[in-house]
Amino acid sequence: MSIPVDYIIVGQGLAGSALAWELLRRGKRVMVFDEPQLNRASKISAGICNPITGRVMSKTYLAEKLFPHLNRFYVEAEKSLSRKFFYSLPIYRPFLSTEERIQWKEKMKSEAMQQFVMHLQEEPVLSDSLNNPFGGLVIGQSGYLDVAGWTSAVQEVLLEKLAYRDEHFIESEAEVGDTIRYREFTASKIIFCNGLAARQSSWFHWLPIRPLKGETITVRMEFDASRIVSRGAYLVPGREKDVFIVGSTYKHMPFEEAVSGEALTQITSRLRELIRVPFQVIHQDWGIRPTVSDRRPLLGHHPDNRNVVIFNGLGTKGVSLAPYFANCLTDWMEDLAELPEEVNIYRFKALYSK
Repeated sequence: MSIPVDYIIVGQGLAGSALAWELLRRGKRVMVFDEPQLNRASKISAGICNPITGRVMSKTYLAEKLFPHLNRFYVEAEKSLSRKFFYSLPIYRPFLSTEERIQWKEKMKSEAMQQFVMHLQEEPVLSDSLNNPFGGLVIGQSGYLDVAGWTSAVQEVLLEKLAYRDEHFIESEAEVGDTIRYREFTASKIIFCNGLAARQSSWFHWLPIRPLKGETITVRMEFDASRIVSRGAYLVPGREKDVFIVGSTYKHMPFEEAVSGEALTQITSRLRELIRVPFQVIHQDWGIRPTVSDRRPLLGHHPDNRNVVIFNGLGTKGVSLAPYFANCLTDWMEDLAELPEEVNIYRFKALYSK
């Protein structure tokens, strides 16, 4: 017997969870296939939402759209799911010199920065526990997502609706035409949100998805949990009192798919430069993020079939990017809007060959 749904989704990491929730919110029927053990990027993500990033500390791509949207998205999802997984917290970034503080006084005069910078701290804060002799920058519209809590909450809803299967999706069994058929399911479209697995896909292997390994540590220490601290390393409150997630490293291939002593040394060294209190490392983990050469997500349909779609390449900013672009992709699939050109996979069509 055929079971009709509107959309089949392959993968339930950050992209798949945001898309599944957006579609459910709009009353659509979905069927999600996922292998949770493969969601390595989502597993280690500290879930930071930061509108001002990078070595030169500039406004994140589309920050003026992404951050208002993500705050509404996660807060409304919390209310609907009766779960807590999104935490709105300022990010404190210590200055390294008086000169940097002076430079930021000028940068804060721009309207773009005023939207996201809450305060310029000229004097040290938490001086007994934090190295910040020159003060620091307090960034707003920021916070963190408990990624495991969020994806688990979405999965529970999918299970209740009989819309989730913990199993490997076998591409060769999918019949692709005007309608998508996969085993007993039929759908108008299939969306691949399966991260690095898309590199082995018969449909999307040609896209320039690059693996980027990251490692984090979990530490126990007495430290103020009312803010995220970020300078060289980030320090994000964990689920338990006096537990924090610290990271992250960034390593392109080749790399070993396991935790490394090199990353542990690097992260703990940066943490010691940042704080003045003792800490105990209680866990170390690793994950691989799907990144793209131009640092923009991958959205759109396969060149030969409009019903085979991808939502991928969220990289290191998946928590911030997923809600907004899940909305964009859904609008496009529902014929309500066009995809933004800068994220449409047609920008890489020259790489495709049949």
